Amino acid sequence: MFQGILIFAIAGVVLIGAFAVLVGRRRSYEETGSPEDRLTDAEFRRIEFGDEDV
Repeated sequence: MFQGILIFAIAGVVLIGAFAVLVGRRRSYEETGSPEDRLTDAEFRRIEFGDEDV
């Protein structure tokens, strides 16, 4: 019986640790953003205003 409780406790700690890592990575990603999501000024003007000569 003690072994079952110990295995269950270890599995719980591992799951809590994995959840904490995922939450930390998500916060980091949301704060910094993805490099693919950043537009240059020329790209923004082309999309927003239709400037094709830039």
